[in-house]
Amino acid sequence: MGMFKNSTKETKEFEKIILEIEKERDTISWAHTTIQSCLWNLENPKVERWVIDWCVRDLRENLNKKEEANAKLQYLKYTKLRQQMFMLNMTTNPDKFLDDLDELKKQKGINNLWKEEQYKEWREDIKKHPEKVGKLHITEDSFTFEFNDKNNKN
Repeated sequence: MGMFKNSTKETKEFEKIILEIEKERDTISWAHTTIQSCLWNLENPKVERWVIDWCVRDLRENLNKKEEANAKLQYLKYTKLRQQMFMLNMTTNPDKFLDDLDELKKQKGINNLWKEEQYKEWREDIKKHPEKVGKLHITEDSFTFEFNDKNNKN
């Protein structure tokens, strides 16, 4: 990620914890969005039985994911991050630090540092393997996706 110019073992561990926190935040956000979508579907008076079954299963799954991610987030913030901040002689608390980090991310146009790292990995993978990139073809009545497979000789 590169938050520090002169990385040490402690700063690398600090960055790793920040990315783990960002990952859990992303999981919580995704679960919340999915839960809201299910609730909107269930509010439809003409909802079919299979949609209800699917939504109930999805709600249960995402409520569990959200609860687990919240527990991990609390541990990361108040145990691991606090310890690492102490080792780096940082005088603020984890909440204030993360608020300041969120403000910096907002100024830089970054939503989630963990997602940015994922995007960076995906871009590098695509550079190494351009055959993985495909094309979406949209017509009036269909969507098709075509992979750029160099081995496919038509």
